[in-house]
Amino acid sequence: MKRLIGFTAALCLLAIMVGCGGVTSTGTLAYISNSTGTGFTVYTVNTDGTLTRSSISPLNVPAAPKRLQFSANGKWAFFLDAGGTNIYAYTRAGNGTLDIKIDNYPVAPGGGASSLVVSPNSNFLYVALPGTKELAIYSIDQTTGILTQVGSNILIGYDIEQLVLSPNGTVLFGLSTNGAAILSFTLTASTGVATQTNTMAVGESPNYLTLSANGSYLYVTDSISTSKVAGTSPVQTTPNIFGFTVGSAGALTAMPDSPFTENPNTAGSYPSIPVAGVTTSDNRYLFIANQGSKNISSFKINSTTGELSEVLGSTTIINGISVTSASPFDCGCSSPSFLIVPSGNNALFLLDPLANSKAGAIFQYQIDQNTGKLRAQSPASVSAEGTPTWITIR
Repeated sequence: MKRLIGFTAALCLLAIMVGCGGVTSTGTLAYISNSTGTGFTVYTVNTDGTLTRSSISPLNVPAAPKRLQFSANGKWAFFLDAGGTNIYAYTRAGNGTLDIKIDNYPVAPGGGASSLVVSPNSNFLYVALPGTKELAIYSIDQTTGILTQVGSNILIGYDIEQLVLSPNGTVLFGLSTNGAAILSFTLTASTGVATQTNTMAVGESPNYLTLSANGSYLYVTDSISTSKVAGTSPVQTTPNIFGFTVGSAGALTAMPDSPFTENPNTAGSYPSIPVAGVTTSDNRYLFIANQGSKNISSFKINSTTGELSEVLGSTTIINGISVTSASPFDCGCSSPSFLIVPSGNNALFLLDPLANSKAGAIFQYQIDQNTGKLRAQSPASVSAEGTPTWITIR
């Protein structure tokens, strides 16, 4: 009897450790910003790369959010409302809820603030104001989380749509779609002051900037395809991905084989309208969401040069249908708009605001960490309320 009790106790302990169905949580949460909803849909990220609805979901806030960022110390959350008019600041509780509203800060009276990022030392917040071609800087009180603007807005002469910070917090990059340029700023750690150091022309209509997790490589997708593909009738085009190595003070050097192009699918059709990208945190793979062709292109990143080579795969016949594991991978979605990879590098989450008539969805895929190939998880997608625009994992 004692042996049976001991065996039962061991099973109970195992159940506590593994959880129902053998799926454990990584202790991280995925927050989905709903630009036409009441706040955030929240999912727990499981160790097998799937999402489970969190008990704290939904998180209701006074204004529909567009971009959400957490401070690295985990204390505070900051988000732009959908119109880009205000920054909302909250304390973040241990269970992941946005606990107490600190304040809201009018950042662009006419609306239109496009992006915000928090410095890795949790001391400063940067906001892009494309309507006035400015950059705003705020200091974060380390006790309360209260924001105080640092000086006046900086006139930069470009309408920046996206901001990205280097992992060490020394360089800020901004992407201007209309100006077809990447802007580099060096940051002073003690004051947060941003000094513009470099402007790099890129493509015809660049629309998304992806910085590798180690900060060494930068990739920019161009929504206009310019590379002609020979031997097709009619002539087709394939999107460009511009690659740069990142030097001191944010200096950018074009990779020798840049721009990189995307392969056609098994039917010979090339991807179109790339809108988002993400690298794995181990800097081995880059994934690009192609909105026009509704698929995902996967690339291996050369560990020495950052150059891209598209993931290849074999084609098999299943029930009379040609199925391939090569890139581009059919996402099974309607309108892919955003990608993110959790720190475990075994999953890819794709946001689709037009998945169905009532709400958007997050499609979930497993990443083969040896090859970079993708396969759909089960279930293929989970629901998001409103019109989802962004996923933040913390």
